[in-house]
Amino acid sequence: MRITTLAFAALVGVCVPGVASAQDNTAFAQQRFTRGTALYDARDFPQALVEFRASIELYGSPNTRLYLARCLRELGRLDESVPEFERAMREAGDRARLDPRYVQTRDAAQAELLQVEPRVGRLTLTIPDAPEGASIRVNQRPVPVAALGIAIPVMPGPVTITIEAAGFEPEERHTEVAAGREATVGVVLRRRAAAEGYTEVGALRRPVVSARPMAPRARGPSRSLAWIGVGVGAAGFVGFAAFYALANGRYDDLGARCVGGCTSVSQSEVDEGRTFQTLTNISLGVGIAGAAAAVTLFVLGRPSEPPPVTVSVGSRSVSVGGSF
Repeated sequence: MRITTLAFAALVGVCVPGVASAQDNTAFAQQRFTRGTALYDARDFPQALVEFRASIELYGSPNTRLYLARCLRELGRLDESVPEFERAMREAGDRARLDPRYVQTRDAAQAELLQVEPRVGRLTLTIPDAPEGASIRVNQRPVPVAALGIAIPVMPGPVTITIEAAGFEPEERHTEVAAGREATVGVVLRRRAAAEGYTEVGALRRPVVSARPMAPRARGPSRSLAWIGVGVGAAGFVGFAAFYALANGRYDDLGARCVGGCTSVSQSEVDEGRTFQTLTNISLGVGIAGAAAAVTLFVLGRPSEPPPVTVSVGSRSVSVGGSF
């Protein structure tokens, strides 16, 4: 018997504080509600709204929510009052099944909602694959992701929609909704370009690992100059061969005619042979110089180091890229 008594006392000791706490919350909620109704009757709607919100945080009463909706309506915030009227009507209807006193609250919320609804518009916002945590605002009012695809009340007139989400470009849309009408706006989010040195992998940003810094490679003189050198050298050697043949032919001709004396050879023919000889030497020099320049430019024009290679690390893959 003593054990049973002690157990009961322990149980009461555990449960009573919880019951007392709930009773205290209800009492405090009633005090804030009474203060709010007095302010409402005095038409001090901003302060009455503060009291009703505080009361609902302590105890969710449909009567308090009905007054909260009325304050929003009187302050001209019709788009905010509509969901509060709807919720007050729904909660009062649920309680009216067991407590008839809430029937009057349900009917009042429904009647006043019917008066306000024609004075607001409705906006349905769709964002395919909207990421969790996206910041969505309609006329600066936050809209949860769960409300996408549902017609939400908005004040008639211009409507501004702003959307921000990690990894996506910010979006802004403008539309206009008339009182008693509905509008639908669809937005497709664009992924933000990965910052230099990073690659997007889903919602993560992974670094790009490079074998060397991605600086422009230093190169020697252009190889096009080397090909010009090849052309000059080739022209020089061709000229050398041609003038050598002419000079050699002239030498053989003069040699044959000068057997026993050169009385039949004119000075102009001798000068012409010397000219061919000079041009032969010049062409040979040009050919050698052109060939040497071409070889030098080809050597200096080669890349001094291998091209850079970029390794991108993904969640399930590794890719290698570069210029070769």
